[in-house]
Amino acid sequence: MKTRTTLSLATLTLFISTTALAQVTLDGSLGRKGTLPGPDYQIGADLGQQHGGNLFHSFQDFNLQSHESATFSGPDNVQNIISRVTGGNPSHLDGTLRSTIPNADLYFLNPYGIMFGSNAKLDVQGGFHASTADYLRLSDGSKFEARTPSNNLLTVAPIAAFGFLTDSPAPIQTQSSKLSVPFDQTLSLIGGDLHLTSDIPLTADNSLFIPTVASESILAAEHGRINLASLASRGEVIPSDNDLILHGQGGNITLENTLIELSGHSGGTAFIRASQFVLDNAIIRSHTFGNQNGKDINLKITEATYLKGVNSEISVLTTSMNSAGGILIETPYLDVTNALINTGSAAAGEAGSIEIHANQVFLRDAATIASGVIGTGRSGDLTFNITDRLSLSGFYPGVRLSHGQAYENPLTMILSISLGIGQSGNIWIRTQELNLNASELLTETYGRGRGGDITINAQSANLLEGGRISSMTYQMAPAGNIRIQVAGQLYLAGWAPVVVKAIGRIWEILPSLIGSGTMGGSGNGGIVEIQANEMVLTEGGQIGANSSNNGTGEAGEVLITTNTLHVTDGGNITTSADHAGGGDIHLTVANQLYLRQGLLTTSVAGGIGDGGNITIDNPQFVVINHGQIIAQADAGHGGNIRIIADQFLKTPDSLVSASSRLGIDGQVRIDSPDQTIGDSLLAGANTLNAVPNLLPRPCEWATFEEYLNRSTFYVYPIAGSTLSPYDLKPSLGFRLIPKLATVEQATVVRKGDGKQRGAWLTGCQRLP
Repeated sequence: MKTRTTLSLATLTLFISTTALAQVTLDGSLGRKGTLPGPDYQIGADLGQQHGGNLFHSFQDFNLQSHESATFSGPDNVQNIISRVTGGNPSHLDGTLRSTIPNADLYFLNPYGIMFGSNAKLDVQGGFHASTADYLRLSDGSKFEARTPSNNLLTVAPIAAFGFLTDSPAPIQTQSSKLSVPFDQTLSLIGGDLHLTSDIPLTADNSLFIPTVASESILAAEHGRINLASLASRGEVIPSDNDLILHGQGGNITLENTLIELSGHSGGTAFIRASQFVLDNAIIRSHTFGNQNGKDINLKITEATYLKGVNSEISVLTTSMNSAGGILIETPYLDVTNALINTGSAAAGEAGSIEIHANQVFLRDAATIASGVIGTGRSGDLTFNITDRLSLSGFYPGVRLSHGQAYENPLTMILSISLGIGQSGNIWIRTQELNLNASELLTETYGRGRGGDITINAQSANLLEGGRISSMTYQMAPAGNIRIQVAGQLYLAGWAPVVVKAIGRIWEILPSLIGSGTMGGSGNGGIVEIQANEMVLTEGGQIGANSSNNGTGEAGEVLITTNTLHVTDGGNITTSADHAGGGDIHLTVANQLYLRQGLLTTSVAGGIGDGGNITIDNPQFVVINHGQIIAQADAGHGGNIRIIADQFLKTPDSLVSASSRLGIDGQVRIDSPDQTIGDSLLAGANTLNAVPNLLPRPCEWATFEEYLNRSTFYVYPIAGSTLSPYDLKPSLGFRLIPKLATVEQATVVRKGDGKQRGAWLTGCQRLP
């Protein structure tokens, strides 16, 4: 597909450079024939045919140089000026296309290619639609054909579709062009591959919540609509009031150093349809400044979508009392690298929602999908329906500005944030595989608004090197709740490779974590509820619902349901509070809870708040090896710890404590055979042993009588775990169970000495 694009654009450019461009010539199919006088070409109604509200024109060639213009005129009752180019040559438009008919839409059809130059300008009274379609189909079924102009059936019906009769429709290109239509009108580019570009890079100033943009390549429709559609086969493109329908195989659309501008009294809407869409250092934005609700940006791409570059952005914002529009992206593959997809509100209006439907989504190098507010409005909801994989990774080295905040070394993130008094929105994710590597998925509120909820449903989830899922508030409101369901394994491990700070406040992101909390305010931490088949927290991985930094809100709750839970090497689950009550931790573990150099705590660092309660329900095994379970308080009551397990094993240096420094201690209740295994478990030697010493003794090791009276030690693996050279070794603390052997069993042994009979019973060799 890329090869076809390159060739078609090269062909178009070659034609433009080798032909006479200064000509507007009638083909004679709808009136007289001949070349019109320039440089200001006058195209009146008498040069075409009018049928009701449709005024039809037909040209052999149509080109404009930078100093030229073409002006369409006619009666005021004309609604559509419909023109075609039939001579087989592309059109190069580097001058001004003008229409003086009030509110009339101008259609320009050339199936052989269209290129807009750096001096191209639109001065029309209605919408403008440029297309390399072979025909326009009217709503009554009649067609206005450009490739076969003799097949004419001109009627009064409105335009219904753009039709293509070849498998390689001609391209449309803009080169540093500035094309715009009046307020509340439509601008369309519908053809083969679309390439909108400029040699001068686009620049954006993100120091304000609503950035300023400078670009030499602009498509603008204030409070209106922009249609971009690429077709790479036979088919039709059908515009409707709320959609742009593509029947056929999509082609390629590339926006490079280009601004698609829909902002105004009310933001406009954009419909983009293609097989592959590339946004390279380009911006699509729809900002609402007046008293009407904004409109949506809608992308439906059938193969792949790429957004790349620090200035690349799809943005829908409002600065009024009214709501912003939303963003909808449907694509099998979405790759966002150091770019932004964003909705927001700088006033009382609500920010719009963002919906992404895809098979695979990759966000890289500080790519951001966000909704934020700085006024009284609510930030938008973020919805991800991903059938295969959602993967976030990487950071941007340096300072980046976003939503009025400066971030140093920002991580890749999915974010719903409120910097005002409004509430942050919710995040919903459904995917097979979720990967967060040095990246964030979070809701944050800095005013009185409640934190947004996060809901995740996945088959597997991995949070590595500072991967973070969190809901945080920094003032009076409670944090949002986090609910995660993972059919397979949930894995948290590692620390971020860089320190991330929001300039102007202390804010660092280090460990991989899942948490809901409040910092520096009176809001309470939220509920973290997780269901997974297996959970691993290691190398600092954390799950928590905390209240921290001189904050008065209580910690939240952590509810975990899993078959196996391993908390090792600095991993921890915590609902601690600095100056308020600790929240509860409730673990329902079906098989094994293993705590090795890990921590479970509901402690309170200071004040009169009580420590939270810790409940561990009915695992087969609880193993604590150099670990801690703590529900301590300062001046309040210590929390209660309740453990119900089939087997409870801990080393002497492990701690289970529910004390209070100044208040009343909590209770520790363990309903299980309590086995302290320090005297029974010895660490494996660090020296190497000769292999022969580790092998079983030969069959001659004992007489038959010695064999009958031998003792054995049985080791049963826990939860399917494999044996390791570093496993703890048994000592005299374990009871040895004699091997059962009877005289009756012995009588079946063949005659021979004791060594032979012992060998027969052990099965180590077959006797003759």
